[in-house]
Amino acid sequence: MIPQNFIETIQARTDIVELISGYIPLKRTGRNFKAVCPFHNEKTPSFIVSPQKQIFHCFGCGQGGGVIQFLMFHEKVSFPEAVEILANRLGIEVPYQRSGQAKLKNLLYDAVNEASLFFHNNLLQDKNCKGVLDYLNKRGIDIKTIKKFRIGFAWGRNSLINLLRKKKFTLDILEKSSLIVAKQQGYRDLFCERITFPIFDTRSRVIGFGARLLQQSQGPKYINSLENPLYSKRKQLFGLNFSKEDIAKKDCAVAVEGYLDMITPFMAGVTNIVASSGTALTPEQIQLIRRYTSNIILVFDSDKAGQLATLRAIDLLLEGDLNVEISQLPKGYDPDSLVRAKGKDYFLGLLEKREDFFDYKVRILRGMHDIDTINGKEKIAKEVFSTIDRLSSEIKKYEYIKKLSHILNIKEEVLIADFRKTQSKGKAPSIKQNASFVMEPLSITEKIILKFMLTNKKAFFLVKKNLKEEDFTPGLSRRAVEYLLKNYSAEEDISYAQMIGSIEDKDISTFVSRILIDDQIPLDREMFKSSIMKLRKRRISALKEKVKDQIREAESTGDEDRRKKLINKYYKINSEVKNG
Repeated sequence: MIPQNFIETIQARTDIVELISGYIPLKRTGRNFKAVCPFHNEKTPSFIVSPQKQIFHCFGCGQGGGVIQFLMFHEKVSFPEAVEILANRLGIEVPYQRSGQAKLKNLLYDAVNEASLFFHNNLLQDKNCKGVLDYLNKRGIDIKTIKKFRIGFAWGRNSLINLLRKKKFTLDILEKSSLIVAKQQGYRDLFCERITFPIFDTRSRVIGFGARLLQQSQGPKYINSLENPLYSKRKQLFGLNFSKEDIAKKDCAVAVEGYLDMITPFMAGVTNIVASSGTALTPEQIQLIRRYTSNIILVFDSDKAGQLATLRAIDLLLEGDLNVEISQLPKGYDPDSLVRAKGKDYFLGLLEKREDFFDYKVRILRGMHDIDTINGKEKIAKEVFSTIDRLSSEIKKYEYIKKLSHILNIKEEVLIADFRKTQSKGKAPSIKQNASFVMEPLSITEKIILKFMLTNKKAFFLVKKNLKEEDFTPGLSRRAVEYLLKNYSAEEDISYAQMIGSIEDKDISTFVSRILIDDQIPLDREMFKSSIMKLRKRRISALKEKVKDQIREAESTGDEDRRKKLINKYYKINSEVKNG
């Protein structure tokens, strides 16, 4: 954890105008600065920076916050990473508060990093690895690629254990970093006679390995590090640390399955590519992609297994609110072999010929079901419905149903009626992370209360005394109030920038910045007091109606004791209103 007072210090020492003007040109307009928003395409500037409040807000896409949030949005980094960037700008080291878990993680990072260097040096310096180098060269992996991706070779034979024990790493640390495993004969190196591919996180720290057998023998062709405090296969994308900038720049990610499927096209110049490490894309991996782009091209094998993996990925990606397209590989090729055999331009040509997810799915389904039969039409429609139901846009759903109508030769209204019947009820929460923030409808009453809470200590106390979280509209308004009441007391003196800077939830910080920067929300004390009373009366009125319903229910069942207690409760609520 980073101490709160340190976060406040670096915010106080960072001027938001100076920071943002290093990324985009700002133009002064009155007390504020204005610019074309860097977070969405627009022609008319709607991005406002307030030097007085040390916040920014875009009235087009809704993004907003302080200096930390700007870096989170612009650099696609986490809250702690944004703090680190600000600290580096100021030449200050971040004083992390090291918990036991944090100390353990640091030791694990050190262990896997040492292992990656050891494997890499084996490959480059050990004469016995000449055969491995020859094999990699035949696969098109030259020294430049080996060095960039820190590819290595693990002999096994406990060579890694022996090295790291000399470097004072304990067996417990080596096992927790999944570099070694316990056998009946004692501990052994996990990776034995395998080419190693270090897996980096987005901050370019080694967290684990994928390892390939040099020659086919007993055992799986590829193995990965075991799940541990640093590495979870489903939460990582191979190569993202190398490609994230170009993914953001090109606003598109190319997703493949294997390590070499990512490495070979990347070295050939396809620099917006990532690999799912040989598994179907997971919700966690999709959230990672969502940080950098809302567009993805899937390039999986064209065999039946590859098609099924693609169909599964489509549904998850649509739930993640990504625009999904598919590039079909020729039979017998994967991205690695295709680029080596036919070159980068051929591969890029396939990416240009990509299909929309709908066209791809319908094509695959037509190969599985007879479209000329009633049963076939029904099965195709049902499968397509399950996919387009995951779209967030009703317009897109309708347009795809129109397309399906032409393909199946069934009237639109019939398909729409059937679609409504089959729409999922009680769907599990999706993995969506909206790229742009939309200000939810909010009454002026709540806006006034929130602005006073954020700017006035006495007002904060009055809100805390008279209102509850449930008095506010469900959604961001209520979440913001919950956050403020939980994290701040009425006795604290805190600035806008300090408060916004401490909020790690980007939706809440954006919502708060929107309230603060909106000069149309009046800071009128009488309006503030009447707004508090309005919300309080609304809650009490709802409570009275609920008790009246309960009284009627008690009367209908003849429960006289309960009826009397409820009547007393009703009078008590009334007296609270009069005394309030």
